[in-house]
Amino acid sequence: MIKMNGKLYVTTFLLLFTAQGIYAQISLEYCLKKARELSPLNRQDLQYQSVKLLTEKNLKTAYLPQFRINAQASYQSDVFSFPNNPILENPIIPKDQYKVTLDLNQTIYDGGLIKNKKIAENARVTNDMYAVEVELYQIKKIINELFFGALLYQENHAILRNLLEDLNSQYSIVNSMVKNGVLPSTAGYKFKKQILSTEQQLLAVSMDLRSVLDILGKWIGEELDESTVLVLNERAATGSNFTLNRPEIALFKSQQSYFEAMKNLSVVKRRPNIGLFAQAGFGQPNAYNWFETDFSDFYYAGIRLSWQITDYGSSKREKEIYQANQNIIESKLKNFEESVEKQVAGEDAKISKMEALLKKDDELIAIQRKIVRRTFSQLKNGVIKTSEYLTTRTDLTKLEINRKIHSIQLMQAQHNRMTLLGNI
Repeated sequence: MIKMNGKLYVTTFLLLFTAQGIYAQISLEYCLKKARELSPLNRQDLQYQSVKLLTEKNLKTAYLPQFRINAQASYQSDVFSFPNNPILENPIIPKDQYKVTLDLNQTIYDGGLIKNKKIAENARVTNDMYAVEVELYQIKKIINELFFGALLYQENHAILRNLLEDLNSQYSIVNSMVKNGVLPSTAGYKFKKQILSTEQQLLAVSMDLRSVLDILGKWIGEELDESTVLVLNERAATGSNFTLNRPEIALFKSQQSYFEAMKNLSVVKRRPNIGLFAQAGFGQPNAYNWFETDFSDFYYAGIRLSWQITDYGSSKREKEIYQANQNIIESKLKNFEESVEKQVAGEDAKISKMEALLKKDDELIAIQRKIVRRTFSQLKNGVIKTSEYLTTRTDLTKLEINRKIHSIQLMQAQHNRMTLLGNI
């Protein structure tokens, strides 16, 4: 841990050198980042970005000239013919006919149809992307629970280890006093029993810690063990504002934008369309002059107007449907905001509660430490029994564990608050 100006600062991944070896130090932010990167949902989000880009490119091509090649070969039972005329030689139109054409269509004015299609498609793909973000948000909850669960076991492990060291140190003193006849032999047995009981608790906590770290390691793609040091950036959890940055908000607004785009699209579909067209070809007989019965070329060009005058109220009803969907999304958005506000209020209450409990914890621990020092002195002087001292020492450990639980619950409530708001 590195302290600067009274604040705790940590990097996402450090190597902490201690007298006992090299320990991996991992922060909550690092775990959240790695879990997101490794999630298949993250790769799905990248695919949607590709879909959005490709969709935009496809819609842009609608403004470009559209070319089409057509080829046709046919045989027909009858062809057009003129009555016999002794003066004029009538052309003989062949029954087998061949034609190859190149058609051109160029949009000049579409009433904003392509533009609004592009807006609607972009909004649709954006909806899918935000839906992925909403699913990815759920990973934060899981990582938070695992991280704080492991942190709690880790801190309890440290407290029990310190207790075990104290008991072993004191056991040697008590054992010496037993040998010298100052204390009865039962004093040593009681100390040994307490040491074994503490070792048992330490083993249980160690196994729980290893289990949670193993699950957390799978989420972040790394092997974690008891030597891994979990750290928190306390500054990241500070803040009392109520600014929502949740992906659900972006999703709701994107859905509203989509239905707004569809409303506009239902309007522009009825606007007139103007475009150029042209055709050039080569065939037998000439498509526009049957007197040319041999292979010859031909072409035509023009301008076209297309306008759907009436749709029997279909576009009006479509607008009403999309407006109703927007109203539904608006109600969902308000309900979500109210729900988050209530959850944040719950975390605020928990924060206040934990802060008050921690103050009492500090007072209790300070008093209990004085009691432990005094009772151990009384034990050495033979004033009290071993069980009385061990009870006071166990009570101190319980108070220290309770304080650590309250401390971690406070930090978890602070992080939960920020996570609920979408600021972590």
